[in-house]
Amino acid sequence: MKKVNLTALIVAVLAAALLGWYLLAPGSPGKRPTTVDVPDVRLSTLGGREVELRQFLGRPLVLNLWATWCPPCRREMPLLARTAAARSDVAFVFASQDQGRSAPLVRSFLDDSGLVMEWVLLDPQNVLQRKLATTGLPTTYFFDAGGRLVAKHVGEISPRILEASLAQIAR
Repeated sequence: MKKVNLTALIVAVLAAALLGWYLLAPGSPGKRPTTVDVPDVRLSTLGGREVELRQFLGRPLVLNLWATWCPPCRREMPLLARTAAARSDVAFVFASQDQGRSAPLVRSFLDDSGLVMEWVLLDPQNVLQRKLATTGLPTTYFFDAGGRLVAKHVGEISPRILEASLAQIAR
C-alpha cells in the first residue's frame, strides 16, 4: 500500500513540474511577460511635433538609431526606407543621433539622398543611446507588438538580417 502511494506521489510531483515548465518556458502560451522594453521617451519629428515612442506599442516596432555623419548609417538607410514603405504591419522609427544638430540638417540629408520615411525623430541629447545602452551607430532594435525587445543589430544591417529579425517580431 505504501509503495502505491509513493509512486502516485512521485508521478504527481513530476506531472506538476512538467506542467510548470511548459507554462513558464520562453515562448510558451502560459508565459506573460510584464516588462516593456521600448523606452519611455518623447522625441520631436522633423516638423517639431513631439511624439511618445511608446505610442507605437500594439504592433511590431523597428527602431533605428543613426546619424547623418555615420557612413554605415547612410549606406543602410535606403534598404530600411524601402522595407518600411513595404511593411505597413510594422512601425519603423528612425531616431537621429546627431548630437544637437538641427532638423534642417537631417531633412537636407534625407532630401539629398532621395529618402522618404514617415517617422524620422530627432534625439539631439542622445537619450535613446543612454536608455538602450547603445554601443555604436547604426543600431537597430526589433520590438514585438507588446514592446519587448526581441532582437538587436549593431552595425550596417544586411537584407538577410533585416528579414530574419522582422520575421521574429511579426509573428
